[in-house]
Formats: sequence, structure tokens, C-alpha cells
Amino acid sequence: MANEIMDRNDLMRNLFNGDSWMNNFPSIFDNNFPEDSTLKTDIKENNQNYEVHVDLPAVDKKNIDITYDNDILTISGHRDSFTDHNDKDGDVIMSERSSGHFMRQYRLPQVDQDNIKATYNKGVLEIILPKVNKEVDSGHHIKID
Repeated sequence: MANEIMDRNDLMRNLFNGDSWMNNFPSIFDNNFPEDSTLKTDIKENNQNYEVHVDLPAVDKKNIDITYDNDILTISGHRDSFTDHNDKDGDVIMSERSSGHFMRQYRLPQVDQDNIKATYNKGVLEIILPKVNKEVDSGHHIKID
């Protein structure tokens, strides 16, 4: 039941793993989101379905796009509620909230794509992907003429 989770951010971060001075610089692969807020995800799998939970705090439901194509679940969108980072009064001592686009992909094979369900409640996106119920074909006898 193991599946490959594709995340280009994780791939690039692993290149600079450890106490390298490079870890203190923003990555061009972060999509304008801080490293600690990149689509935190839980995925469960059983015989009937996959269950995906994604933290999307402060993202409006209308700004979330979900697609499933060729065994790949893609979650993308944008957060635009924190666009004013100006320090016009000189009183900002820390600013970690950001706006921008995000995307993450997950390989989840054998899904009945016509029956995928998604809900969004209190900043958590839940997607239920039912599996296709295919019986294993034991083979087909071919008659020789």
C-alpha cells in the first residue's frame, strides 16, 4: 500500500539538508510560502479508499483547485489575504505570514475518479478517493486455430 508522494520542495530541501548556511536562504522552490507552512498533509489508505487531509489555514475555499488525472491528485491554489507587509508605522517586529500560489501532487493509483468527494472545514481540506474495485483477472485462454 505504499505510494510515491511527489513534492518538488522536499526534493530540493533534501539537497541542502543539515546545518548548511544555505538553509537560511529562501528557496526558489517554496512558491512564496515559508518552509514550515507548505501544505502539511496526512494520507490514510485502506482497502476501500484513500483519505487525504491537508492544512490550508486562511485560504478561501474558492481559491482551492483539486484535480485528479493519470493517478495524480493535484491540489493547488492561492492565498491572498496577507498582501500588506508594509511597515509604515515602524512597529512590525516579525512577519512570517505570506501570500502566493501553492501546489502539491500525490500519486494515488486505482481511484474511482467519478466518486471523489472533497470538503473544507476550519482550514482543513479533506478528500476521499474511493478505490476502483477491480477483480484480479486470472488470465484468458486463447484458442489456437
